[in-house]
Formats: sequence, structure tokens, C-alpha cells
Amino acid sequence: MSSGLTVGVGWRLADDLDDEQREVCKLLERDPARLGPAPLATIRRHFAARIKAARALHPERPYRELLGEVLDYRQWRTFAFTLHRPGGGTEALTRARHSQLSGGEQSVSLHLPLFAAANALFGSARPYAPRLLGLDEAFAGVDDTGRGELMALAKQFDLDLFMTGYDLWATHPTVSGAAHYDLSHSATEHTVSSLLLVWDGSVNIADFDGTLARALGSPETRRAPAAAGPDVDAPLVLDLATDQ
Repeated sequence: MSSGLTVGVGWRLADDLDDEQREVCKLLERDPARLGPAPLATIRRHFAARIKAARALHPERPYRELLGEVLDYRQWRTFAFTLHRPGGGTEALTRARHSQLSGGEQSVSLHLPLFAAANALFGSARPYAPRLLGLDEAFAGVDDTGRGELMALAKQFDLDLFMTGYDLWATHPTVSGAAHYDLSHSATEHTVSSLLLVWDGSVNIADFDGTLARALGSPETRRAPAAAGPDVDAPLVLDLATDQ
């Protein structure tokens, strides 16, 4: 963050695990090819006992369901957030500590783990899968400096953002390109007009004659459904409205 604080995201063992569970988790982190007979026997014995206990406790439940619950690794670990201060000081980012941060720092610290989680999720997908995030009322409560930092982080993680929000702009030096539609509501004419602006990394260009829209592949058409029924060839139209 601009204040110098850094938020860290960790994936650590849950606090409620007993000593045997912690030992098995450490064995599972090792290279399977290097596990000898004794460690493998420990792992088998542990899970066999847990499966037996689960079946005795819930004999009416399907075996497959019990097996999935016993082997659910998400119960063994939890996300932990840390706050790193300039100079090396580190502390746990608890709910109480989070409430002591400024409004902008609170919003930024919540978005950072979100982007990190999205990056991890997309990292497990195929290389050509889209890395798109949709954010409604994006970066609410975050100042312009914080928004620039978050967009820089999105670029670092190679995330494409589809965002809606009030007075939301992407004109930051860290953003190499963005298309922005500025909507204006007329209470007199009961209409919503839009203006396309394209940010090229240094200049915001307004599209007054449709040149940029055509360059971006816009069909420049809107169709209403026919009286006899919908036109299957008609493009999807998104009607935007506002109560403001």
C-alpha cells in the first residue's frame, strides 16, 4: 500500500488439529516417492482410523460421502493474513487489527487476498483460459492512490477486470489499456446515454464519432424483438438503467 504496509496471505495448518493430524499433514507435504514404509504405514493407519470412526458415528450416511468428508483437505488448513510494517515488523491481521486501519487501507487489504486467490485459481486452469474478474461497485471506499495500487496488482497477476462503479476510472500509469463507458442519466428525457473512452496508458481518448467502438469490434446495432417472437439472430442487448 502507499502507506508502506504490506498484506501477506498464508496457507497454514488449522489450530484445532491434534498432534497426529499435524504429523500426517507434514508427511503429505513430502515427496511421495521418498516416503518409506514407516511413513506410509502412519498415513494409512491414520486415515483408516478416521474412516472407521466416521462410519461408526454416521452408519446411515453413504460411504462415498463419508470418505469425501474425511479426505477434505480444506478442513486441515486455513488462510491466515499478516500485516507487515516498513522496517520488518509483522503481526497477524485479525478482525480487531483490521478495524484499526484507515478506511482506504481496510478496503485495499480486503482486495489483495481476493486478487491473490483469483490468481491461484486461474493458475490451475489451462493456459488459454480467460483470467476475468467481475467486480460490482468496484473499489468502493478506496481512494485514487489505492485504486491505482490495486489495478497495478491486477496487472501483476495478469487479471482482466470487468468493473462497474460510481466515478470509477482506470486512468493510472500502471494500467496499459482500458475501455470505459461513462453513463449519463437524463431524468427529463428518461434515457441513459453512454460515451466510450479508451485509456491507452497515458491519454484518455473520447469516442465521439464511433471510430473507437468500430475498432473494438462493436456491431453498432440494436434490435428490438419482433412482434411474432424473438429474432434468434439478434445480438444480446444490455439495457442499463439508474435510479439516480
